[in-house]
Amino acid sequence: MVKLNIPIKYPVAVNPKILGGMPVIKGTRIPASLVFDLLKRGYSVQLIRNEYPSLSVRKINAFLSLMSASFDDSPQKAL
Repeated sequence: MVKLNIPIKYPVAVNPKILGGMPVIKGTRIPASLVFDLLKRGYSVQLIRNEYPSLSVRKINAFLSLMSASFDDSPQKAL
């Protein structure tokens, strides 16, 4: 069972010296867009971890939390 305690406040980093400034998962050189695409394609957290061992479950869960917070599904108020 995966523990969802997510203490990483900012799981994505941007640094012009890492992959030309492309957003990456913090502490890695793995593009955030790659992880997002893998999740979108249905890859499990464990499968992603198997392919990219430098990604901890904690980092992937923090990224998932960030992504889910980015989508506001509340209806917009009429003007």
